[in-house]
Amino acid sequence: MGSTFQDDEGTPQGTSPIPSPGDPYLLWLENALEEGKADLKERVKELACLFAVDRALRRADMQWRTSLQEIVDVLPSGFRSPSQVSARIRLGHDELMTEGFQGTEWSLARRIIAEDDLLGEVEVTRSYPPEEGEDPFSSEEESLLASVADRLAEAMGRMRAEDELRRGQAFQEALIRASPIPLFSVDRDGRVLMWNPAAERVFGWSAEEVCGNPLPILGEQDGEEFAEIRRRASRGESLEGLHFACRTLDGREVDVFLSISPVRPGPGDAEPTAVLFAVEDFSDQVGVWRTKRFQARLLDSVGQAVIATDLRGRVTYWSRAAESIYGWSPSEVMGRDILEVTPSPGSAVEAGAVMDALRNGEHWTGEIELSHKDGSTFPVLVTNAPIHDEHGRLVGVIGVSSDISRTRNLEAQLRQSQKMEALGVLAGGIAHDFNNLLTVIQGHAELMLGGLPPNSPLHEDMQEVISATHRATRLTRPLLALGRRQLVAETALDLGRCLADIEPLLRRLVPSRIEVRVDLGSMEATVQADPSQIDQIIMNLAVNAVDAIEGSGEITFRVDHCIITPESSLSGPWEAPPGTYARLTVKDTGTGMSPEVAERIFEPFFTTKAVGHGTGLGLSTVFGIVRQGGGHLLLDTVPGVGTTFEILWPLVEGEDSVSGTGEGSGERPGQVETVPIARKKAGGAVTILVVDDGPAVRKIIRRTLERSGYHVLTAENGEEALALQREHADQVRLVICDMVMPLMGGVELLGYLGEASPSLPVVLTSGYPDREMNADIRSRAAGFLQKPFGPEDLVGLVEEILGD
Repeated sequence: MGSTFQDDEGTPQGTSPIPSPGDPYLLWLENALEEGKADLKERVKELACLFAVDRALRRADMQWRTSLQEIVDVLPSGFRSPSQVSARIRLGHDELMTEGFQGTEWSLARRIIAEDDLLGEVEVTRSYPPEEGEDPFSSEEESLLASVADRLAEAMGRMRAEDELRRGQAFQEALIRASPIPLFSVDRDGRVLMWNPAAERVFGWSAEEVCGNPLPILGEQDGEEFAEIRRRASRGESLEGLHFACRTLDGREVDVFLSISPVRPGPGDAEPTAVLFAVEDFSDQVGVWRTKRFQARLLDSVGQAVIATDLRGRVTYWSRAAESIYGWSPSEVMGRDILEVTPSPGSAVEAGAVMDALRNGEHWTGEIELSHKDGSTFPVLVTNAPIHDEHGRLVGVIGVSSDISRTRNLEAQLRQSQKMEALGVLAGGIAHDFNNLLTVIQGHAELMLGGLPPNSPLHEDMQEVISATHRATRLTRPLLALGRRQLVAETALDLGRCLADIEPLLRRLVPSRIEVRVDLGSMEATVQADPSQIDQIIMNLAVNAVDAIEGSGEITFRVDHCIITPESSLSGPWEAPPGTYARLTVKDTGTGMSPEVAERIFEPFFTTKAVGHGTGLGLSTVFGIVRQGGGHLLLDTVPGVGTTFEILWPLVEGEDSVSGTGEGSGERPGQVETVPIARKKAGGAVTILVVDDGPAVRKIIRRTLERSGYHVLTAENGEEALALQREHADQVRLVICDMVMPLMGGVELLGYLGEASPSLPVVLTSGYPDREMNADIRSRAAGFLQKPFGPEDLVGLVEEILGD
């Protein structure tokens, strides 16, 4: 619990839990020690004062006024002239002061505030004015008083919280005493801990007679059964409607139903420390009627449909929520076969099999398609359990069901939103490559146009080419086919083929600064899954890996087989039964995750990205798809090293599937011949270093600048550029570099050059519209060229920077 103090104008000055590194005095003392201004003698006085205050507050709960008076008396000792200082504390109705306290114009006060409530103030005064030019109180004395105010506020806040806890416990005890239902509790050894007045009235024993002793209400025939039930409740199980024949003090026998719940002292406590019993006296028929009416109202207030049947499937209970969800009123369905009412035509066989299992005493939980009275169908989550009578005989079935149509719709929206997020990144990658090509086309076209005679018939043709490049910069690629919604349909598919098919998209999704490795494996990895969901898993993991890599790095996608033996199933990391599985691995060399982040990484809406950069749903979607498809997911991450996701799906044998080595699996981007770096000297020409990972882009920039009389050096990445700049440091007057490149990008190169050659101007280029160029980068760069750009734009900016 935190506290604040305020000066006389009400301005908060700090926060100080006890003890706290934010303590005002301790902060002042730390700064004074660093500056060598701390007088040891004065500091010992001040610290002794604070220790005395803490000592008084430790016993404040029992002797509050005595503690306050002790604090008032010791407070002047922490000031420079204790004999001239008086102190006063006002807290609520309490006001304590040193002997002879009187207000003067040389005073210092701090308010005592706990949980935003003003509780009082602590004040010190000087009886004599300070010397000329001297403040009444020094900064360390102000910090000392602030620390005392903080300690008083913390003590008051703690006492108030303890008082509220005591009042809450007293209220709970009053509720138990006032309950008309007999309540009692026992510890793990069966000794009575609590026995309320209603239990006294029903059974005759007083609380003093039973507390600390075994329960006296059980007959010999029920003792062993009751002990087993108590053990089950002690392990955390809740039980209801248990019939017992109990005895009273006067020897009478009463039939009761017991509801039993485990008692945990705190929400986070795993093991119950006691068991609570609520008694329903069924020997009183009026009480039986009232109890049943109350239970019916409870069930009708539940938002889920509650339906009970006998063993033949005839409806015996139909709640209000069931009427709302399924459309049938209780009078229309009571006594009817449940299989004639709720199953849809497509789920009748599955519903019959579930009912057969329930008649055998089994439990069943799952999703099934059911129907409304009007004939419409919808997905439902159902939990069914058997009903037993007091003799343990199976007499019926109860089911609780919820319409999950909205949940299914939200899941579909979630999948769509994740696909669209991946499309956004993909579109950016396509735009980058597209703009690089347009730069080459536009540059060559403008160079050719400049070299034509004025009356050349090719003039108009070249103008059309240049105009087409301008129009192309405004085009949006038709990606609607990839973004189209499709029904979920599982089929036998080869993971290797899926990875091969999506590989071209991955290479466009991943920035060129990151190397992508794909290992399709040598064996088919056939699984039963939805192809669109497999694509979504791969894309989401790829986006996560890209976000985890700062600068250059590597992402590996691999498909292979994984065999889990009975031994590894028990001792290994996988929570999967023994067998052979198809495995998809996505490994990155990014920043990795701390254990705290890794523990929450699959939670919906949990994200470590900045606001507006990601929804926090990508990995939770992966987790949900894998688990829903019967797969298993393993995360291995090391901070500073990287992260590996491994996903297992049951291997499908003997199914026709698409091979992972078929058409498209071997397609790889072609290797473009690297343009040799030009090193010829031009007498007196200014040397410019051009850095771009695109050979065609480097070539057109070099040709443009050389035609304008400049000497050009070229490099295909930042590391090569640094080596050239060191070799030609006396010659290079300007650097033109792309922002996104493997090994070292333009932003990183800008930082290195800023330290090595601060006066060397750097122009950044990019196919992204200011994608990675924030205000800091823009302020350090000499200029920025958005691709595509033409020779006129390039030469104009160079001349402007060099002052030619």
